Amino acid sequence: MSSTTADDSSKSKFQPPPRPESLRSSVLCLHAALAAALLVFVGAAEILKHPIPEGKFEKKDGTLINIKDFDPVELGPYPKCHPHHGEYEQVDESGAKKWVQIKDAPSAGPFPPGHPENPEFTAKRDAEAKQEAKEEMLTWRGLQPTLHLLALATLCVYLGSKHGVWMFTEPQRAEDEDGTAAEAQTLLKKEDALWFPVMGSALLFGLFVVYKYLGSDSIKLLISCYILFMCMLTFGANVGNLVDVARGTVTKPLFRVPYFDVGATAYNILGSLVGGFMCWGFIATKNWIINNVFGISFCLMGLKKIATSNFKTGCIMLVGLFLYDIFWVFGSKSVFGSNVMVTVAKGVEAPIKLMFPRSINGCGQLEFSMLGLGDIVVPGIYVAFLAKWDAVVQGSKKATSFVYLNACMFAYFLSLITTVAVMLLFNAAQPALLYIVPYVMVASALVALSRGEFGELWAYEIPDQDEEADKAKAAKAQDEKDK
Repeated sequence: MSSTTADDSSKSKFQPPPRPESLRSSVLCLHAALAAALLVFVGAAEILKHPIPEGKFEKKDGTLINIKDFDPVELGPYPKCHPHHGEYEQVDESGAKKWVQIKDAPSAGPFPPGHPENPEFTAKRDAEAKQEAKEEMLTWRGLQPTLHLLALATLCVYLGSKHGVWMFTEPQRAEDEDGTAAEAQTLLKKEDALWFPVMGSALLFGLFVVYKYLGSDSIKLLISCYILFMCMLTFGANVGNLVDVARGTVTKPLFRVPYFDVGATAYNILGSLVGGFMCWGFIATKNWIINNVFGISFCLMGLKKIATSNFKTGCIMLVGLFLYDIFWVFGSKSVFGSNVMVTVAKGVEAPIKLMFPRSINGCGQLEFSMLGLGDIVVPGIYVAFLAKWDAVVQGSKKATSFVYLNACMFAYFLSLITTVAVMLLFNAAQPALLYIVPYVMVASALVALSRGEFGELWAYEIPDQDEEADKAKAAKAQDEKDK
């Protein structure tokens, strides 16, 4: 009886679809394209820079003034190169003046000159920003940050999805000496998708409280170090994955990491060492290039290692995080007195966002646009599932290309353009998922309906390989016990 159970388990074991032709070369080319995009826009950022003499401040019209002559009524909050950066001058009822930290200012106001929420300054800033966006819309200076964002975000999702297909369709996993297979993807079930917005909100609000109210440098440093440690390991894992694709086979691990049960290859270790040096460089300089390398690495690992078990789970996840993004960007200020999403994004000194240089300020420092990693990983997980479905369809000879993936990538590209356009129009931070989610969901549904595959797509499910392995081990143990 036990022998029959073991045989049935073997027969019902999930068989991944065959690996699409030219997938390996496509993944390698996308890695090269992503590296090239990074280099091109690093060069573009260097072109923006020009030296500003010490003790001077450059106004928007190019005029140089002494930093001590900086007028907050005309120019707004004191810049980083000014001794009173982060402060404003307050005059009490008796006429006495004192310097007050902006973070200690009453949330209800009043906001005198020098405070970033001073009404005269914000009105002037918004008008100038809209006029500048209009004048530079079709110039390299105006287009460069948008092209930078589009290139990195789109290549991340496309590469992560295709690399995920490579791992999903892997015909033979390398095994170490005790017969344990290499790591499978972590599959999200319906319950996980429902909890995503709740867990994300708790984490976001916790970080907001730390950065807005506690102000403890030691806690902030601890958070940054933890994120950087994860970035270091992720970078090492990505190096190992890239080498596996280049070699066309999975590398056997030298050992397994206790508790995490993760295999470590020589390439993982070498990559982690390089990542460690980059962490040191980031802590010392807060360099935006290192930030983006780590951010991209984090996104790619998320798309390769985290997957939804079915299409329905992906839809639930997107809708839930769609509502989450809208509330924390648009609704949080009226509840908590500050835009929680923006406060955390600007406060955490760690690679939790991609940064796109757009100009230099009066002190000669680069100013950036930002895109949260969640705006890449969340839709990317959904798109990556559809890329796996493409592989299934190609395996059954119903298609010869990544139809769903390509359609969703085009939709994702358009959604980012829409996000940037609305942001420039209103000169305000936008919840990118507000635009991304409808675009990619509608695109995938239209493709499925036009091909008559919506029912099949809705019913298709990727089984949890860890659960299958546990069942197989249990069946084998029972078989040996009965013998």
